[in-house]
Amino acid sequence: MRTTVLAVGLLVALPAQAQDAPAPPAVQLPAVPPETQARADTLLIQATEHLIAGRRADAAPLIREAIALAGPAADVALLHDMTQFDVYSRWLEARSAAMKTRDFATFSGWAWRTSAYNLLRAAERTGESGAVKPDDIDDLFYMTYGLVLAGEEARARAFIAPFLAASDPAFETAFAKDMAQRAVSVQNWGGQDKPRAARLVAFAIAAFDRPAARAPDPVRDLYRVQGVILRTAGDFAGARAAFAKARKPGNPPADAELALMFAMGEVDAGIRAVQQLVGDSPGSALTRRAADRLIEVAGQTGSGNAATIAIYERVWPVYLRLLKFDDLALQNAGSILANLYVETGDPAKAEPILTSLLASAEKRWGPESNGALGYVIELAGAVEAQNRMAEAELLYRRIWALSLRYDNFEGDDSREAFAGITRTLLARGLVADALAFTADGIARVRAAKDVNEWRRMFYLLARADALEASGALAEAEAHAREALALGDSDDKMNIAAMFDDPNVFARARLAHLLERQGRAAQAEPIRRLLLAKIEGNDMIPWEGEYRTEALRALAANLTLQGKEEGAKLFAERIAAATRIYGTDSPQLLDVAEPFARALLQSGRPGAALTPARIALAARTSARFTGDAARANLSDLALARKRTEAARLMVEAAWKASGAGG
Repeated sequence: MRTTVLAVGLLVALPAQAQDAPAPPAVQLPAVPPETQARADTLLIQATEHLIAGRRADAAPLIREAIALAGPAADVALLHDMTQFDVYSRWLEARSAAMKTRDFATFSGWAWRTSAYNLLRAAERTGESGAVKPDDIDDLFYMTYGLVLAGEEARARAFIAPFLAASDPAFETAFAKDMAQRAVSVQNWGGQDKPRAARLVAFAIAAFDRPAARAPDPVRDLYRVQGVILRTAGDFAGARAAFAKARKPGNPPADAELALMFAMGEVDAGIRAVQQLVGDSPGSALTRRAADRLIEVAGQTGSGNAATIAIYERVWPVYLRLLKFDDLALQNAGSILANLYVETGDPAKAEPILTSLLASAEKRWGPESNGALGYVIELAGAVEAQNRMAEAELLYRRIWALSLRYDNFEGDDSREAFAGITRTLLARGLVADALAFTADGIARVRAAKDVNEWRRMFYLLARADALEASGALAEAEAHAREALALGDSDDKMNIAAMFDDPNVFARARLAHLLERQGRAAQAEPIRRLLLAKIEGNDMIPWEGEYRTEALRALAANLTLQGKEEGAKLFAERIAAATRIYGTDSPQLLDVAEPFARALLQSGRPGAALTPARIALAARTSARFTGDAARANLSDLALARKRTEAARLMVEAAWKASGAGG
């Protein structure tokens, strides 16, 4: 709670930021006084009631009057004969332009006019009689959705009312179904639209989940979307309740709901539920079919590493007992569990799993087989994560020796070994050795003809790391630029939902090197480009590590330049990390420590005190005993991190007091 208050305090203390304004829509809305628009709304709603009831003749004059009130006046005069289609086309273009800029106030205004036009067409269609079909007036659905996203919920509710009151339930069902589909769409847009999705879903649920509701399936779809939204926000209890409401009566829990049981620590209850689903006796020893079903549950995204680890810890012994090594399910389960242990700061648990997998692979396929070498890389990473750098280097060297023997540097294991050797040398302060090793390696890679551009980029970036460690920042920058030249241009770069893209790494490394040389302003466009590209991919989680890391990097860059936008971004990240992961979490440290350091570097030690206190409190909390913190990969590293946090706090306090100069 204290961390949240501190973050909010930081936000309150900062001035409003001048953000890049979106491009204006192609056509601006006519100025309509509020009372006039309210009258036009009333007329359009009354016309909708008439159309639903089959009174088309009564609807037409009301619609014409509404259009005359809302204008544009010049267009209203042309709403006859063939010229009406030109008017309608212009309105559609204006509506589309507003949607592209996410200007929902303007969008809903033009959608109001296109809806009114389509209602008029339905009312004046001479070849038809009786009630209109929902498809004939579904443009109103689109307009209402725009009103909600523009913050005009009261107007939106008024337009829904005739559909809820209709004697034919098809009208209510059609509206609810449309809103559910649009909620899914907005949620999938990602980026800045995530909060809009939450607002749209909450509005739609309030409108359609009511006593005597007649659209149960769309309402269940809405709750399903709400569950995803709440799960992403870290509200597992709320998400679980929403997923429960998404179930049809009598149906068993869906995988998403089951995964949340594990995320909330209800492991035994979750296993019993899965056993019941597959027809096993709840509480009995896990069978193969129950273990396989648990793996499916673990595949649900958004439930967190803790849930996935809890599942694989139960499945792994079952597979070991029942399966042979040749079974891919066994290999995958062991590898996934081991990598999760490494990612969550418990690599010692990963090592025996990977050692057994490696031994089995060597026995089955041979020590130089691709299967065995893949486990060598994973085992090296687990050993490296325990700060046993010399041992990790030997494992990486095993791979690199084969690359040298066969003069083949194309494989992923080769470039991973190259980067691993460089890291382990630098971690032990063997900078000269790292320089010599990477110089030789780069020469070999440049001479090789079969190494593609992307892999060459990785090799160059590892060389840049060694050069940076030696203090040769200009030369390191040159290597980063060389790597960048091999990859995609800014325009063509399309960041995928993956975390091993050299186009991303090259730009991030170049920006980092520019910042190291006091040229943060030159790095800012790079940081903004990376964040924009990441946010442009709907498949990348909004609160996932990929985006948040890019956001932190931009925040640090702006803070280094003394721009208050950077501090604002950091404060927002502190609040988000606290809300989702809790106080004293590794994710919170990922924000607080670089925030404090950037403030110190930009000459604001007083401001650095608050995030430095957060970092120190987290580092010295009971939660950081080694297994909870991804960044603390051994007892030695944990002690070092705590020392660094203390020094950071002392430095901030010293400089803030004025005694530090």
